Amino acid sequence: MRVAAVGVAMLGLDFNAVMEAGDPEEATQLALAQKVGDSLNQAYPNHPWVIGFQGGGIVVRHLAIAGSVANVIGKEGFSSLLPRDKLGTPDEIRDSCVKFGGALLEAFDLPRGPWDGREPTVPKAWRYRQTDKFQ
Repeated sequence: MRVAAVGVAMLGLDFNAVMEAGDPEEATQLALAQKVGDSLNQAYPNHPWVIGFQGGGIVVRHLAIAGSVANVIGKEGFSSLLPRDKLGTPDEIRDSCVKFGGALLEAFDLPRGPWDGREPTVPKAWRYRQTDKFQ
């Protein structure tokens, strides 16, 4: 997975200055991932979002949630893949990702809106090395 934005907007960096040249499809995906990241940062400020793409889909990761999940289940890399072909136009994809981001925050007892730094609450059914209970 290529990471397109690690809080680039929060760091005040020019997105184009941190991009490497790639094929046109990759550039389109990176631009879309940046727009998704910007929209998530606008809707839910201060949350540590990481947006990327994999196989044409948009990958949404909240670093605090991913860290808390890793501590509970013993596996790194918790994120969500939103398949591009099921999400529609770039504007619809951005809107879907913002709605998904809010639902993700609520699922882990985090506020919709600015993050206050609290730790996410991992569902109680999730236990160390027992990922078969994911719902």
